[in-house]
Amino acid sequence: MIKSVSILGLRGFATKQTLELAIPNGQPGSGLTIVVGANNAGKSTTIEALRALGVAQDMSFTAGKRNHKAGDRIELSLTATNDETAALKSVAPGSSETERGGAHRGKAKILAIPSRRAFAPYFGKSEYNRDAYRGHNPSQARPLTSDTFSYRLFKALKNQKEFNEILARVIDPVPTWTIDQDDNNQYFVKISMEGATHTSEGAGEGFVSLLFLIDALYDSAEQELIAFDEPELSLHPSVQRRLSRLMMEYAATRQIVVATHSPYFANVDALNAGGRIVRSFRADSGCELAHLSVETGKRLYKASLDANNPHMMGLDAREVFFMDDKIIIVEGQEDVMFLDKALASIDQKLNGSMFGWGAGGAEKIELLAQVFSELGFKKVVGFVDANKHELLPSLRGRFKNYFFEAIPADDIRTKPAVKARDARPGLLDDDNKSVRQQHLEAFTAVTKAANLYFDKKAQ
Repeated sequence: MIKSVSILGLRGFATKQTLELAIPNGQPGSGLTIVVGANNAGKSTTIEALRALGVAQDMSFTAGKRNHKAGDRIELSLTATNDETAALKSVAPGSSETERGGAHRGKAKILAIPSRRAFAPYFGKSEYNRDAYRGHNPSQARPLTSDTFSYRLFKALKNQKEFNEILARVIDPVPTWTIDQDDNNQYFVKISMEGATHTSEGAGEGFVSLLFLIDALYDSAEQELIAFDEPELSLHPSVQRRLSRLMMEYAATRQIVVATHSPYFANVDALNAGGRIVRSFRADSGCELAHLSVETGKRLYKASLDANNPHMMGLDAREVFFMDDKIIIVEGQEDVMFLDKALASIDQKLNGSMFGWGAGGAEKIELLAQVFSELGFKKVVGFVDANKHELLPSLRGRFKNYFFEAIPADDIRTKPAVKARDARPGLLDDDNKSVRQQHLEAFTAVTKAANLYFDKKAQ
């Protein structure tokens, strides 16, 4: 498999940057590499580099794709887990043409799916297996249409049961689809849903996009690398969530690389198994890549399981991965709610973006600062309550480029004293792992009744 990919001279990459890839170990998410960052930060370029290294055909890079600060040349390379390398380099500075080399040349099995996922509504007949499809992957980073994908549909049609079983993991119900032929001998996809039949030209962009995404997964081989550029495009949030879970499962035995703007695909659960988050960002020297370490990733995952602060790494928090910089960390959700009110009362505002709903406790600010430091954020501000001021020396000592301070009060708002309440035994046992025996029968009946309701046809 592929250990790392180096990029120099492609688009915004004026200096050599290395993308370190997660290696699957049998655990869901272990082979998942998530590339995050703001717009125009180079995320799609990482997928373009993988595509270029994976195809067998000769590659030409136009003048607009070559970075002149890098000497007007392209140098892409990969290193496999056996330390063999493969390279794709410009034959000379200022030339569109490239040459390949390295002992690993032609061995990497890489399938890269572009962000624009569409195919011509009418097409000819051919059938591509994965090797043929990989070998004819479009050289453009964002092609308007994929002329070869329709050939994959003939293959999927012959394996429709398997294909639809995977598709059903993401959307329900799965539309009935097949391939038909018109009187001009042109083929087209025929889709039936809710009593209506139409061609792929009339289908929603989300369903067409899913055909590409599911096709890339359903017949993939273990140890293959599948790269997705912005899989979230045209997909409903609930579909994004299910697709993210599906990719986690495939990443147990495959390398999955996702370049994304969506917090649904910034899956913190993968970090516990060894998955990676890589931030692409713009610096003075051009696009750069910063990696969250495996150790810090596991710490972040563990912190996200705090039952008292389940929002700590929720969707709002994961938006931070797509910000340019200038992050504000506060202790908790009340600080997020009331800090703006305090600032407004003194006619002030902070020129930064709040991290989610707070750190989930002052003690977690150190972990978040470590995360942001490893991911290349340059400007971070952290506030603690006055009764937590003892944390400041350590924070300031470890993160010298960040700003930490205490507010001049023990809390963001005044709170009345709270009387102690009686214990309230819950549904779960004391370890919060299993339903208590005395509630097992009743709770099972409640969940079955709810599912019967969901399965019943709406009136």
